[in-house]
Amino acid sequence: MAGPDGMHERVAAGALAAATEHGWAGATLARIAEASGTSRMTLHRHGLGREEIFQLLARAYERDMRVTLAAAVAEPGAAADRLRSGLASVCAVSERHLAFLRGLDEEEDTRLFHVDGVSRAGFVAPLERVLREGMRDGSFRKLPVRATATLLVNAADRTYRHMRAAHGWSPARSRQAIDLLVRGISTGR
Repeated sequence: MAGPDGMHERVAAGALAAATEHGWAGATLARIAEASGTSRMTLHRHGLGREEIFQLLARAYERDMRVTLAAAVAEPGAAADRLRSGLASVCAVSERHLAFLRGLDEEEDTRLFHVDGVSRAGFVAPLERVLREGMRDGSFRKLPVRATATLLVNAADRTYRHMRAAHGWSPARSRQAIDLLVRGISTGR
């Protein structure tokens, strides 16, 4: 994502700020340029239209998700606690990128995060490891690992986003789904 003199990072941050204030539809190039501390002409000279800026935001979200989720599940502790921590990190990343994520429709979501399989590996692999450990120690039920990890990350992310955007719930209240998800696969040990 690095661009000349940090241009891409500044533009991605400015686009997120503009989308937070005006929604993605209202995040015009003029507003993105202003929030980025640059001009529309500079955006144009760098080849940064709305589609390219959208891609910058998608890559920033993906990178944040991979790094944050991997760090959260790497902490020592019981599998259930690490799974809760991992799912809480999914919610935290969603909160940081909420303005961008609210602007996605299903077609864009599929195009950005499911075409190349890269996102699945980055978003699901850390949870797969925790699930395998929990199944080995008997704290989680025996379930298909990849499918369960995919379901958990999406259930946490989508539920969090929906409760924040559509119901106006606080971040803490929106994270309540995590306990339900973990209890749903736990053996009770």
